[in-house]
Amino acid sequence: MRRAALLIQAVALVATVLCTTSTAAAQTATAQITGTVRDATGAVMPGVKVIGTNQLTGLTRETKTSNNGDYVIPLLPVGTYVVTGEQQGFKTAVHSDVPLTVDQIQRVDMLLEPGSLTETVEVRSNALALDTANATVGQTITEKQVTELPLNGRNFLQLLFLGAGAVETGGEQGAMRQGVGNAISIMGARPTSNNFMIDGTANIDTSLGTPAAVLSVDAIQEFKEQTTTYSAEYGFSSNQINIVSKTGTNKLSGTGFGFFRSEGWDARNFFDDKSSPKPKLDQKQFGLVVGGPVMLPMYDGRNRTFFLVNYEGTRIDRGSTAFYTVPTPDQLAGRFTSTITDPLTGQPFPNNTIPQSRFSRLAQLALRSNWFPAPNSSAAQGNYQAVRTFPQQQDQFTLRGDQDLAHLGRVFVRYTKTTYNNTSPGSLMDAGNRVFEQDTSNWQVSH
Repeated sequence: MRRAALLIQAVALVATVLCTTSTAAAQTATAQITGTVRDATGAVMPGVKVIGTNQLTGLTRETKTSNNGDYVIPLLPVGTYVVTGEQQGFKTAVHSDVPLTVDQIQRVDMLLEPGSLTETVEVRSNALALDTANATVGQTITEKQVTELPLNGRNFLQLLFLGAGAVETGGEQGAMRQGVGNAISIMGARPTSNNFMIDGTANIDTSLGTPAAVLSVDAIQEFKEQTTTYSAEYGFSSNQINIVSKTGTNKLSGTGFGFFRSEGWDARNFFDDKSSPKPKLDQKQFGLVVGGPVMLPMYDGRNRTFFLVNYEGTRIDRGSTAFYTVPTPDQLAGRFTSTITDPLTGQPFPNNTIPQSRFSRLAQLALRSNWFPAPNSSAAQGNYQAVRTFPQQQDQFTLRGDQDLAHLGRVFVRYTKTTYNNTSPGSLMDAGNRVFEQDTSNWQVSH
């Protein structure tokens, strides 16, 4: 078993050395715990052993206080921790349920009382913790909010509207992806100037200014939005959205889901023709997530090696009512009510009618092929009303592995792939529709 453990750790370390990506800001996907340890008289205590332990994965980091009694445990994955302070001749101080969110500096000061190490003084951190070491303005969207708040279409970026100053601007950013939530203006900035990151690495579609890969809500631990006074390490002139992908824990767990909608449960659009059937809606979203420790016949990965696999698929056929302006029968025949001048002679056409022999070859082809439907509406926005259905297909896949290397640190590998195939109207004819196809991959090796 020990040989298998050493082999897995060696492979992980080699992968880190060979595949390290140039990510200057990867540390922004982590957090840190800091504080000061004092005795019952209020004097600072140097040399106290301080241990931080992740309650779900068993990840443990250890440090000692300085001569000033201060300590720092940096680069901790987000989660809930137990912080312990130990010193010979004093009771053990335990602070449990200490929450760490992305890019947070959490302060945990400890007071050690005289006594035996076997005696414990426990403090639960149930109150809301304030980050007093960082002046950044923004909000953290927790895992509970991501997974439990209702999202039409399961696009987690809609949760940005929970913060102040966020509005949807529409446009092609939303039409080409998952709709509402991709084209967002925050604090008056352009929607193309937001900086999207996954685990601290860039995740930006440079052509649209939107996230290149939109993770499933089941693959997200949490994410943080920063709007002003953030650190210079981020770059960009506008807002920062830093997503932390979910990792496996010591407990093997999984979820499967399916969400389905049809036109039978949807109301009509105000402009729909009441005498016609409802526009079609066939929406399916399905997927699964599985994560836990790596368990092999000769290896127990609890507290050391974890995996997470996530897949989400979306299939939508959505009908919508649209208005167009098409030629009237008189216009197709070349008949007009106002005077039409022959450009060759400078004289009006007889009866204000253009002979079909003078039509261009393209116009004659359009007439023979019946490209233009007959008007069917007297609405001001167009004389032809049509209900058209456009398909939308998306697939998202995330695979992540984590390895604790003890005193050598921690390494994780993540691969995310997203494919889009969406159709939107470009003209009256289906041949003029716009088809958006894109394959996006985002991968990371971090130590």
